[in-house]
Amino acid sequence: MKVLENGLEELGIEYTNKQRKLLNRYISEIEMWNKRYGLVNAEGDTLITKHILDSLTGVKAIGEMKRDSLADVGSGAGLPGIPLAILLPHMKITLIERSGKRVRFLRNVQALLGLANVTVLEADLKNVTEKYDLVTFRAFKPVEPQIMNLLMNILGKDGRLVAYKGKMENINQEIELVKEMASVGEIIPVSVPGLDDERNLVIYSQKPV
Repeated sequence: MKVLENGLEELGIEYTNKQRKLLNRYISEIEMWNKRYGLVNAEGDTLITKHILDSLTGVKAIGEMKRDSLADVGSGAGLPGIPLAILLPHMKITLIERSGKRVRFLRNVQALLGLANVTVLEADLKNVTEKYDLVTFRAFKPVEPQIMNLLMNILGKDGRLVAYKGKMENINQEIELVKEMASVGEIIPVSVPGLDDERNLVIYSQKPV
């Protein structure tokens, strides 16, 4: 899949042959299960660009944070959690998903790919009690204050929330909505190879007590 390899190179991500094969196997599993489960609204090169490469735009920023654990909330098809787990094998990554059928897909992928650093947790966010160094999610609509409060609750001390976001106008709207419960430390513009849409990583932290 040249789209994947070219994208990885454009993102400046170093990878092994094994990691490339794992990403390709993951993509194949999404496409096979997608027909029945409706995991993502994309296939082929579009799937790679809009979902896999988009997820991988966070590899460098997350890797540089040098944290041990990460939770991918509302993981769905495992995005961005599984691509991150493949490229950041030193991190313990928990995929939090409440949909039973998506959990079945995630557990299947975890087993097939042999991802020892991945745990799949079937739970609603409000019932999660574990604390994580990093929490991430992909959502291109503003997050409601109630959800942001729940996200902050599972962050460990000095933890960071890494939000995959789209346009700055929506980001500014969200920041205003959640300013009472989360502080913005940094907004990192990212470019997804082959995609013209605006993308940003927004790094939140808990409000000082």
